[in-house]
Amino acid sequence: MPAEHRTGRGRLFGVTSRSPRTLRSEPVIVEAFSRGLDWFRPVAALYAGLLVVRRHDSMTHPWVAFTTIAVLMAFSLALLAFRRRTTWLLGVEVLLAVAGIFATLLADRAEDVAAGQFTLPTIWAAGCVAGAAVLHGRIGGLVVAAVVSGADLLEVGTPTQTTWHNILLLFMLGGLIGLAVDLAREGMSRYEQVVAERERLRERDRLARVVHDGVLQTLAFVHRRGEEIGGEAAELGGLAAEQERTLRRLVSQDGFLPRAVEGVDSRRDLRLVLGAHEDDRVSLALPGGPVPVEATRAEELDAAVVAALDNVARHAGDDARAWVLLEDDAESITITVRDNGVGDEPDHLLTAASRGRLGVSQSILGRARALGGSADISTRPGGGCRVVITVPREEPA
Repeated sequence: MPAEHRTGRGRLFGVTSRSPRTLRSEPVIVEAFSRGLDWFRPVAALYAGLLVVRRHDSMTHPWVAFTTIAVLMAFSLALLAFRRRTTWLLGVEVLLAVAGIFATLLADRAEDVAAGQFTLPTIWAAGCVAGAAVLHGRIGGLVVAAVVSGADLLEVGTPTQTTWHNILLLFMLGGLIGLAVDLAREGMSRYEQVVAERERLRERDRLARVVHDGVLQTLAFVHRRGEEIGGEAAELGGLAAEQERTLRRLVSQDGFLPRAVEGVDSRRDLRLVLGAHEDDRVSLALPGGPVPVEATRAEELDAAVVAALDNVARHAGDDARAWVLLEDDAESITITVRDNGVGDEPDHLLTAASRGRLGVSQSILGRARALGGSADISTRPGGGCRVVITVPREEPA
């Protein structure tokens, strides 16, 4: 399988043609297998030729053996020049291996074949098994191993211990190389998707900076000046503030750019998840960098914050505001939701579950415990309410 290293990424993968019409990137391990096979074939053909030279006196038709070796060597050398690997070329290689195995019946004496004499291709036939594994993964390797093994069984008639030993090696060769190739290709696919996602996020951040430095600051200025002037200007300032909040949410959420490739990562940036709740009554204080959290944990934390903000909307009063603080360290994540509302008696809040109000006990405390963390709720009449949720970054083992 040929390779041309791309500038800047040649150490990670090359470009290999798996068909005449398509080009695709291949991992280094696949390139290594492919290049190794290119040299294995002529060396294996040379080894088979030396064996024929050593025992040609005992053959019934040595010219068949020499012709077979010459064809195998010519094909092997041709593959050094013709670097494109395709399924039809693999089929030709398999046919040559099978033909070489059956040519042993013409070249050798019947008693030598029955005794388990080496076939004419010997280890050269293993090359097409490895080649199939490189081209089509473990399925391709196992299928070609079965074809070559079937030819071996038909050629020898009554299998010997050596025959079964060689067949086992063929299946191990095709299966293990194919598995390594499949895993390498899956890893490369994941890597390319992650690179694409990283570029997407980088572009989104760049556009977010442009919007923040221009449009958002302008809208914020219009809002402030409108409130200062009053009258119709205040109404215009209110509209500017509403548009600023809407645009800020678009900038901070995944919807600002097309979604990432499916299956790239199951983790989400908790900043973006919580950022959707910012409005004229809810202010957020978020870290400067991403806070990646497993998607399910991010959804549960978001649901707990929604429950806390819902309590503010329901019970804190019409003029109450809420503030959400997200803190992140190496071991845990802490989310604080506080408001400046009317507050409540601590005992009244803690006994809410017994009165059928499950928002605190289930939606907040229950979720925090389910995530392996805890939640602390403090309140007093006239002093608002504070909810502190602390959970481990990763799910406890």
